[in-house]
Amino acid sequence: MFKTITPAADWFFVHKGVPESAPPVVWHLAAWGQKENGEVIGLIGAFGPDQVKDGKTPHLVSIPPVPGAYLHRDQLSSGEVSQLKKR
Repeated sequence: MFKTITPAADWFFVHKGVPESAPPVVWHLAAWGQKENGEVIGLIGAFGPDQVKDGKTPHLVSIPPVPGAYLHRDQLSSGEVSQLKKR
């Protein structure tokens, strides 16, 4: 459960692609969530065609449990920016 949720405009979570030769994976953060213990994590939207078929409603989830970095839009490399244009 989250104590507070704050918008995360222009923030992203970036990690290596799989396999490592693949382009980086860039997640656009929707919000920052502060847990009861004070930890702050990035939240991403979790809603797509599969969720529609299952009758689920849009919701936020934590980033994937992989090594990576939170980066502001100004910190993204040109390769990371190009990944933003893909869906």
